[in-house]
Amino acid sequence: MADSPVEIRRAGPGDVDALLTVSTGLWQEDAGTHDPEVMNTDWPRDHGRASFEALPADADRVGLLAEVDGALAGGLMGSYPELTPFGRQRVAQLTSLWVLPEHRGAGVGGLLVEAFLGWARERGARHAAVTAFAANPAAIRLYEKHGFGSHTVTLRARL
Repeated sequence: MADSPVEIRRAGPGDVDALLTVSTGLWQEDAGTHDPEVMNTDWPRDHGRASFEALPADADRVGLLAEVDGALAGGLMGSYPELTPFGRQRVAQLTSLWVLPEHRGAGVGGLLVEAFLGWARERGARHAAVTAFAANPAAIRLYEKHGFGSHTVTLRARL
């Protein structure tokens, strides 16, 4: 596996199951570990298929897949949301990223992030944003390595 190149490609209509695999893995591992009380970890099962089936027709959303020897290694979802009255510029959003455990540490996540940033630049984005759980330092380090920096902090109180 270490000698095989990682190929990054844009997800198409035939990739719904691969996107569901990535989404399910992320929601179970990340949200399920760091925020299971608030995050709906059933989202992939309940809503993922419809969301991913609509992906190819939406120019402002992107799904990227990483493959090694033709097998799924990870994936990323991103978007370029429309401008709202609250902002002066559209900001590309890296929505989710997950790498299968057996491919971690091989640069797959970084390649996915770079491919997303390239997509965002092609769309005209001047800024990109991502959120990560504070309890996931590996994700934060990955994003910082690729130019993301702390910009806002979300604080939450239990009521």
